[in-house]
Amino acid sequence: MAASTWPCYLSLSEEEWQARIEESRALLRSPCRVCPRYCNVDRTDRESKKVGFCRVKDMALVSSCGPHLGEEDPLRGTRGSGTIFLASCNLSCVFCQNWEISQLRLGHEVTDQELATM
Repeated sequence: MAASTWPCYLSLSEEEWQARIEESRALLRSPCRVCPRYCNVDRTDRESKKVGFCRVKDMALVSSCGPHLGEEDPLRGTRGSGTIFLASCNLSCVFCQNWEISQLRLGHEVTDQELATM
């Protein structure tokens, strides 16, 4: 049986989609549980000056985005793939190949809608 190339999230009902959105938002609220650092910051509180280890609030910080045709066929499919580089990674890996992007916070905040159109 061949694997489907149709993204499974596109088959969700409106109720399932909204439930997943709310579940994702709950991860950002205090205590933040997005990464294993459990910084206990409420990332949805835009008025608060407090930030966690990643220094990100509730909006994605995008460094760059664009088409990427260099991956292997199974990864990029027949129409290529895209890349979105997010700034301010919370892992701080010693051997990170994108340290300037992940740690220097070079980028711009985007809304959920803007991120979805990239």
